[in-house]
Amino acid sequence: MNKKFSEINVGYVIAVGALISAILFYFLMEYADKGDIVMVVLLGIAIGIIAIVLSKVVSYLHYYKQLKDL
Repeated sequence: MNKKFSEINVGYVIAVGALISAILFYFLMEYADKGDIVMVVLLGIAIGIIAIVLSKVVSYLHYYKQLKDL
């Protein structure tokens, strides 16, 4: 297990995930205004994937922190 990854602050992970999601959402709105349905669907899927990865990373860090405290 990578020690540096396990010592990352959860707040930083959430902040980076929120920033990436906000940027993707901005581009989603830009393509929606242009009427490009394919890019809107792809960006919606990308936002969902980012949310899933973010929740998995946060839960992993929480689990590792509890394991380390034992």
